[in-house]
Amino acid sequence: MTLWKSIIRHMKEKKFQYIGVTLLLVISIMLYVSLSMAISTLDNRNQEFKQTYNQEDFHFIVASSIDDGQLKDWEERFNLTLEKRMYTDVTYQEDTTLRLFSKSDSVNTPYISEGEMPSGDNEVAISSVFAKEHNLSVGEKINVNSQTITVTGFVYLPDYIYILERESDLINDPNSFGIGIGSQDVIQSLSSKTITQILGANGTKENISSLKEAVTSNFSLLKWLNAKDNPRIEFVESEIQGARATVTTLPLFILALSVMMVLMIMKRQIEMQRKEIGTLMALGYRKGELRRHYMMHAGFIGVVGSITGIVIGTALSIPITNLYSEYYNLPRISYFDWDTSVLLVGFIVPNVILLFMTYLVIKKPLTQSPLALLSPKDMSTGKKSWLENLPFFHKGTFMSRFRLRLLIRSKARALYILLGIMFSTILLIFGFISYNAMGILIDTTYKEIYQYDYAVYYNTLQQDEVEEGSSTFTAGEINVKNENGANRKAVDQKATIYGIKPETDQVQLLNDEEKVVNLKAKQGFIISQPLATVLGIKEGDQLTIGNAYNEETITREITGVSNVYIGHAIYYEKSNVNDFLGYPKEVYNAKWTNEEPTQEESILFIEDKRDMIENFESTSSLMRYSIFGISAFAFFIGVIVLTLITNLIVEENSPSISLFKVMGYTDKEISKLVVNIYTPLVVLAYIISVPIGVLAIDQMMASLVEQTGFSLPVKLTWPMIGIGFVIIMVTYYVSLFFSRKKVTKVSLQEALKKQQD
Repeated sequence: MTLWKSIIRHMKEKKFQYIGVTLLLVISIMLYVSLSMAISTLDNRNQEFKQTYNQEDFHFIVASSIDDGQLKDWEERFNLTLEKRMYTDVTYQEDTTLRLFSKSDSVNTPYISEGEMPSGDNEVAISSVFAKEHNLSVGEKINVNSQTITVTGFVYLPDYIYILERESDLINDPNSFGIGIGSQDVIQSLSSKTITQILGANGTKENISSLKEAVTSNFSLLKWLNAKDNPRIEFVESEIQGARATVTTLPLFILALSVMMVLMIMKRQIEMQRKEIGTLMALGYRKGELRRHYMMHAGFIGVVGSITGIVIGTALSIPITNLYSEYYNLPRISYFDWDTSVLLVGFIVPNVILLFMTYLVIKKPLTQSPLALLSPKDMSTGKKSWLENLPFFHKGTFMSRFRLRLLIRSKARALYILLGIMFSTILLIFGFISYNAMGILIDTTYKEIYQYDYAVYYNTLQQDEVEEGSSTFTAGEINVKNENGANRKAVDQKATIYGIKPETDQVQLLNDEEKVVNLKAKQGFIISQPLATVLGIKEGDQLTIGNAYNEETITREITGVSNVYIGHAIYYEKSNVNDFLGYPKEVYNAKWTNEEPTQEESILFIEDKRDMIENFESTSSLMRYSIFGISAFAFFIGVIVLTLITNLIVEENSPSISLFKVMGYTDKEISKLVVNIYTPLVVLAYIISVPIGVLAIDQMMASLVEQTGFSLPVKLTWPMIGIGFVIIMVTYYVSLFFSRKKVTKVSLQEALKKQQD
């Protein structure tokens, strides 16, 4: 009981240090638990939704109609489920597209979260995110294509978990695009142009491949998309996998800072209480009892920090999950899913690490005899660093030599400062690069390279002349088979090949030197940045690609890498691409144009560059706002870390500070001598952190390419580096402000008290 009381007393005396280190632990565990639980719940919702509502394995579109008898025959031959589904795009209000699907019964069956399924001739159900964005409620009447229809409910579709208008889109925008379901009669009454797709599920990889061969041998295949290549399905899967891999990185770093601080506090406490420990041992306390006593300090921090972190993290995971679910259009099939393993890891791991490391710190002092511990403290301290033997150390004023000695004698504190500054700096750099990346992506890809306003894709091959200024091209799906002929490496990567006229003005393929490399498409492949990153290839390498619909392959040299930051794309001369795809030399299936296209029957879909830019800019504005949150978090962590360490220095040097006061030094002069000695180290840590941070973020962006199909340019400008430095220095001086207040509280009698001890 006596020892327990001393723990409480000690914590009250050092409450700032204990509160600070516990706060770091709470933040670490809160981040881990909230993000892990949110990802776990999101994954459970996704898996249950796709299984219960039979998410497609693939879908395809052919140029002509397929009768029900043919589908039935394929189902029996290949042992899978096939179903037709019709859809059309209609205009809702100005510049907003609503894609209406007919209701499917066996594949991609809809889930109604509120209201009921539409059954009448003028009824539809729409997605909840679209309804929320446009302030629509169940039972409300809306005007679509000059018809009044009633919203009967809110719907979710398993193949539109991430609601993208086109597969080439990266970001959903419920303000400009939404989905819904209605009867075939409603769809046909709203639009004369409908598209029928065949949905497939419950097949094996071999059966699906056999079906694809059967389809291509009997029909003109316009589109075939497997679920794993469908961004509307795959984006959420990639997000979950990516988040699972990275969710522990940030909390682990903060946990390391927390554990290091606890160890420094415990080491300091053991040094300060040497005589008390020796006295207690002389009175008969066993080493085990004293060991448990000191480990209880770390145990108290661990238990309080981990339980608080778990409780806050668990509560925080609910809004995070709902935010994720709304963004990815996943129904809230389950409200909250407990993941016991996350809770156990969140409690056990930090406590075990804290207790074990504390045990190692206190083990050595407790092996000493009571007599050795009762010896004056100064006899066991004052170890010189080898750096103090360097010639320059003995030069300079007393103040400079005193500051230098304080700086180099504690390597643990220097390392702690270094890690803390690096952590805050990397966070800031991540925010700056994210802030800048979207702008570069839009400017380079959509404004400098893509000179056209519209990309028009046809559902059949075309050979008519196009209007002046337009440029035709052929687009086709291909599989990358292997890379580098001399040292072949097999790969499995889908990409789109564009057969272009190298002289076209509509696309200006720029490389890193800002030079147009279109003409290199005559000699070989020009590839996009995301494809180069995913495959790890560069100009001069060899690439072998295969036709996605037959066994044809070709191998060509990569003659250029263009700064197209979106999509896995290969650009090659059009006549060669037509040969490879089996088309006549002069035909095309798409064109780039600056004239707004009319709605022709032969048009499959249109890409409006203006919509894409607006889509990106709306998202980049959110990312730009996030820089303020990231900066605030980096500032907060930096202040805690720096204030803890400078407070520890003040406390450790309180006898010296007291003597300085007796000698007539002012508080300001003492602060210069004792508190702000780490200024050179803070500057050095920032300089080191910038290239390390850029390299780490570049690697992170490379993994993002594999998940999303677009790469964000990692470019840090000098103004950003300067702003980051100012933020770090402000963080440092704010922590000094708190520590200087502690200096003023050190009394003149402190040195005498210590000498008496």
